[in-house]
Amino acid sequence: MHPVLIDFGSITIGGISVPIRIGSYGLLFGLAVVAAGLWVQRLGREVDPKAPWMDMYFTTIVSGFVGAKLTNLLIVLPDLAAGRASLLGVLQGGGVWLGGVVAGFAACTIAVRRHGLPPGQVVNLAFVAIPFAHAIGRVGCLLGGCCFGSRCSLPWAVTYTDPIAHQVNGTPLGVPLHPTVIYEALAELANFGVCYGLWRRKSAGWTIALTWMGLYGVERFLLEFLRSDPRGAVGSLSTSQWISIAMVGVSVIGALRLRGTSVAPPVAPARRGPARKRG
Repeated sequence: MHPVLIDFGSITIGGISVPIRIGSYGLLFGLAVVAAGLWVQRLGREVDPKAPWMDMYFTTIVSGFVGAKLTNLLIVLPDLAAGRASLLGVLQGGGVWLGGVVAGFAACTIAVRRHGLPPGQVVNLAFVAIPFAHAIGRVGCLLGGCCFGSRCSLPWAVTYTDPIAHQVNGTPLGVPLHPTVIYEALAELANFGVCYGLWRRKSAGWTIALTWMGLYGVERFLLEFLRSDPRGAVGSLSTSQWISIAMVGVSVIGALRLRGTSVAPPVAPARRGPARKRG
């Protein structure tokens, strides 16, 4: 596979060598973000054609990115103060996923309330876009060599040979592995088909989100048995499997609470706010 698509070399900033590259994972991640935005824009028009869907979407994405970076910055602040880490190195590195989720969710919640949109239907359209974008992102994982599977002798096994994948992700080289990210991408495409079908049937608010959580929770739980990349575990199960169990639990409980909820078309209620003067 090809973790780096184009390598422009590196530049030195403050004594630190910064590589200038176009990575396959970053490129596919960007495509996934754009693809999800297009789905949000398209389906959002069915909820409220006047709402600024793309503005809300990218505000959420940017807020999540900034939140992840700031949370990471707060965590390493003692190291920065002691000179054990550099600000450029911290900014160049990754972020804290949970911090990004909290910041993105907060930004989305504010936007939904500001524009008087129905929360359940906004969540529904988000979970039509999420599996589609996730499938694209998983192709980036395949090219980058992360989230790799365990050894296998199947005819569709993948064998990594690029030393950058091993250097960055610890990917085994020259060993046939389960293409777990492809399994997951195919599962997410199937989930997208189910979620989009529910959208077309004008399912009640929150229904699509709960459906995706149940489907993906079961799929991810099973796929974890085929993964071999280093990740956390609690007891005999990986942390992702415990999260998957929780997702399925939330899906089942949510479905029971929604039982009997009438199906309503995804139409936003009348906007609240100060009336505009007419000239």
